[in-house]
Amino acid sequence: MSAAGYRSISLVLGMCVLAAGCSVLAPRPDRSRFYILTPASDGAAAPALAAAASPSAQLTLGVGPVSLPDYLRRLPVVTRIEPNRIEIAEEKRWAEPLDKSFTRVLCENLATMLGTERIERYPWPLATKLDYRIEVDVERFETTSDGQTQLVASWIIRDGRDGKILYASRTVASAPAGADATSASAALSADLATMCREIATQIGALERRRTPANSEASAASAP
Repeated sequence: MSAAGYRSISLVLGMCVLAAGCSVLAPRPDRSRFYILTPASDGAAAPALAAAASPSAQLTLGVGPVSLPDYLRRLPVVTRIEPNRIEIAEEKRWAEPLDKSFTRVLCENLATMLGTERIERYPWPLATKLDYRIEVDVERFETTSDGQTQLVASWIIRDGRDGKILYASRTVASAPAGADATSASAALSADLATMCREIATQIGALERRRTPANSEASAASAP
């Protein structure tokens, strides 16, 4: 083969290598999608619960600690495939760490449902005077392979003054996840709202029992 022929073959091979390198090194489009939890709408917030707060002053609530399993404390969305196996999405992500998002929406829901703006997140200053403290331990908060969401969480309401446990319960909530991650995040938000309503209902009941006692004490101390 002539020298010109060798040069032609070398040129073609060089161009192929260059093209292959460009295709590997070329930036790929970011297909990530980001999702958030949302607070309950006004219509879903059970307005009657707002009347449970003390008529003389807004309640002051301390929220936290709120704990989630380590496998949920990540940005990629988690789906439970089997009881002992999960799948972590590459392109579906939470816009903020899930534990922070969960706590934020929990606080917003309780503020709306109990008609108070006095919400303190854990840890709060030692001098803060609280009416009630809410602690939450989340066991599951994810979608499942059969197209459902699942929230399993234990929660405690404590007296804000002495830390005494006033009520303890466990919420198990589920809803259809929908066909996409947007619907799933909305369904998970609804599950969280269900738990918030249960907590708000019990705080309302506790406050109604506490208020007459406070009134009687005030009357007894009056001159």
